[in-house]
Amino acid sequence: MKKIRGVFNSKFGKNVMIIAGGTAFAQAITLLLSPVITRIYSPEEFGVVTVFSAIVGVFVVYASLRYERTIPIAESKEMSVNMLTLSFIILSIFSITIGGILLITGNTFLRLFDGELIYKYRLLIPIGIFLSGTYEILNQWALKEKNFKGIGKTKFSQSISGNGIKIGLGVLGIGPVGLIIGRIASQSAGIPLLGKSLLKDRRYFTNVSFKDMQWGLKRYYHFPIYSGPSKFIHNMTTQLPIMFLAGLFGGQIVGLYGLANSVIKMPMELIGTSVANVFYGEIAGLGKENPEKIKALTQKLQKKLILVGSMPLIVLLLFGPLLFSLVFGEEWYQAGEYARLLSVLVFFNFITTPISNVSSVFEKMKETLWIAILRLLLIFFVFGLAKYLSLNSYWTIGLYSLAMSINYLTIYLFAQWIINNAIKEKEATS
Repeated sequence: MKKIRGVFNSKFGKNVMIIAGGTAFAQAITLLLSPVITRIYSPEEFGVVTVFSAIVGVFVVYASLRYERTIPIAESKEMSVNMLTLSFIILSIFSITIGGILLITGNTFLRLFDGELIYKYRLLIPIGIFLSGTYEILNQWALKEKNFKGIGKTKFSQSISGNGIKIGLGVLGIGPVGLIIGRIASQSAGIPLLGKSLLKDRRYFTNVSFKDMQWGLKRYYHFPIYSGPSKFIHNMTTQLPIMFLAGLFGGQIVGLYGLANSVIKMPMELIGTSVANVFYGEIAGLGKENPEKIKALTQKLQKKLILVGSMPLIVLLLFGPLLFSLVFGEEWYQAGEYARLLSVLVFFNFITTPISNVSSVFEKMKETLWIAILRLLLIFFVFGLAKYLSLNSYWTIGLYSLAMSINYLTIYLFAQWIINNAIKEKEATS
């Protein structure tokens, strides 16, 4: 973390440290309690919550039609509040609609996503969508206000409440629902804290009007048309492997994969997400009128992310299976094998995710959608090939990791193209 601090100006580095510090504590708690949780729940039960998380993850990204992403970049605070209100309205309608569909035709609907495993927990899905969506909306407002301290604090409450619920309900022996409720809590426990901060600026809500929200719908139409489907596809392709693995290999393999995937993402959550949030807040403040400053910040950030990301990559490649069996128990050795395969994917995700926010600031949503479609096609190709050739789970996950690594490299190159093109356009008009 000290190395990262040195890359940025002092203010940027301090903001990264604030969020990363909260995330570090949260991940430390999660890591310490994971051996307890894996001894309470079976791989099959982890398979249930993994599928649940996949379905919620697919839908929550589009639950507000991506209008929440306009909150940090809106021209004024009054307009930001209008976009925040609009996002809440859309989220509520979306969650109620999904709840109604699941209540009436839940079995048929879930079959589309290989979700029969969680049929009896189906009504928790719209709750998970609404609470996760609410947190994301409030998180975007916090970025607008540069309330990085508040964001950092939410990581504490999310980790403690999420893991505490998983262990408490697990001891009571109520099964996978304990993991599901814990997962919902871990995504939404920061709502009261960020909501309290928002209420301090409630005077701005007097400026909320249907006319301004309607203007915002039109002004930022490319977010639901391009950014929404792009992020929806991106999240869907992140969750599709879980659904495909469930269909190809069953719940136990999904549970092993789910643990491996969640554990090795910890470095991403610890540093990558923290940097991405601060980076987006900073470049949103700079705006697309300052591409040179954004490029300079991007270059410094990229070098340090590669350096930091290489350390967990090497550890997982060399000792992944051994570490998993020692920490989580012998029955999770296979999860360590999957972690070794997925470590390459996580590395490329780690070094490209913060930079990918450039597309939102420069409003290059249409091009981002095409990259997302390419990602989707790669997913179908990998798992279609796995089924056709009757590949085992190791080969399947390995091919998936390779394909997604290539996709993340494409995203990085695209971000660089956006910045360089913006600089050329500025020079041409000056």
